[in-house]
Amino acid sequence: MRAPALARILALVALALGVFPAPAPAAPHGLQLGVTDDSFESPNPSLREEWTARARSAGAGLALLTVDWSAIAPRTRPVVFDPADPADPAYRWSVLDGAVRSAMAAGMQPVLEIDYAPAWAEGPERPSYAVAPPGTWQPQPAALGDFARALATRYAGGYVDPADPLAGSLPHVRYFQVWAEQNLAVHLGPLWRGRRLVAPAHYRAMLNSAYAAIHAADPGARVILGGLAPYGDARAGASRVPPVWFWRSLLCLRGAQLRPVACPSPAHFDIAAHNPIEVGGPGLHAVSRLDVSMPDIDRLTPILRRAIATRRALPARPKPFWATEFWWDSNPPDPAGVPMHRHARFLAKGLFELWRQGVDAAIWWYLRDQAPGSAGYGITQQSGLFFRDGPAKLAYRVFRFPFVAGREGNGRLVLWGKAPSPGRLVVEKRTRQGWVPLAHPVAGRNRVFLAGTSVRGPLGLRARQGGEASVPWRVR
Repeated sequence: MRAPALARILALVALALGVFPAPAPAAPHGLQLGVTDDSFESPNPSLREEWTARARSAGAGLALLTVDWSAIAPRTRPVVFDPADPADPAYRWSVLDGAVRSAMAAGMQPVLEIDYAPAWAEGPERPSYAVAPPGTWQPQPAALGDFARALATRYAGGYVDPADPLAGSLPHVRYFQVWAEQNLAVHLGPLWRGRRLVAPAHYRAMLNSAYAAIHAADPGARVILGGLAPYGDARAGASRVPPVWFWRSLLCLRGAQLRPVACPSPAHFDIAAHNPIEVGGPGLHAVSRLDVSMPDIDRLTPILRRAIATRRALPARPKPFWATEFWWDSNPPDPAGVPMHRHARFLAKGLFELWRQGVDAAIWWYLRDQAPGSAGYGITQQSGLFFRDGPAKLAYRVFRFPFVAGREGNGRLVLWGKAPSPGRLVVEKRTRQGWVPLAHPVAGRNRVFLAGTSVRGPLGLRARQGGEASVPWRVR
């Protein structure tokens, strides 16, 4: 770890982490891994438990669960109804309760992502559902706050489920995400009033209402900013807003110079987030400087730094950065997907790319392939670590034991990965006689390892810990 090349790498990592003023770390920082899947929220306990167990076997520590507000809340608001009380009989919590219990029983922390308002909590002047899908039109901040209060109270760790008092308290959930991809008109409307961008200010009011309610119910909870879609159109009236543009407006900063503007109610959140979904490989930069694909996180971190420094992102303290959605479809089964070995390589390199930029958690969509629709694979994701019918893909091994290798400009070889367990491992190179040891890095408590060597020439490499080996990596 004292080699000059590694010192430079750690300095770059510290620079990527510059959102948080701190000395360069003595060891590589961690990377939490998470997954989401429809099966996590199945009403079928056997299916739920099978797939949460598989997620944990893949090394996932986080399980993203979509909290459909409109499905839990009553369809029409009752005359007598306390929306901040999780025990109100009009609420329907059973499916979410089961999902939270199964995730926790499998050893994963749930991340509860709130989406989709009931019709009675949407705003006035609602257009047709063709223009604004159900649950997306001006969700009312006060109503969202009431629901968030009920949600966080229910999962604050001491709440006895009134439906089954003998089962004890419901699990304690720490992470709550407020909406997702709110820079798309299909998720939050309206984006515009004429030529004026209005969605960021409305989302800020939603976020602040939810933040206050969640922290009132559980001061130790962590509220996550809604991850934005990575691409937009830089013109007034467009149905998608570029993420850099949305963040500047949300955090009351103007233009590329990030000039502070009036901000009577700054955004409150504990964890920053983005959805760096790629249209190509994990190293492909977005063409527009206003868009943010996988290697472009540093287009957002200066905005966050500036917002914290000017108290336009509160509390004004270091904020972890999460990638709350990334994926590639594989072929098979999708003929338009990425071939299987490249799919696995993209995943490994993508995790390294996010880690290199200081991302603290990365959530993969999905655990298993979705069922193809009647029109084929076009509107479903075949990005699973498992095929729909159960067998694991090569990507499963990568997710469980990611390993990449690459060369610096001076030719020095850098080795990075996340081992299945803390402790010593071996990086091996392929020879005509078989695999032979090359380096012996040590994975810290967070299981991440980083090492370097001066070996030259083309190499086939793999990391091994005990009886488990990573997918081999080829270096030129």
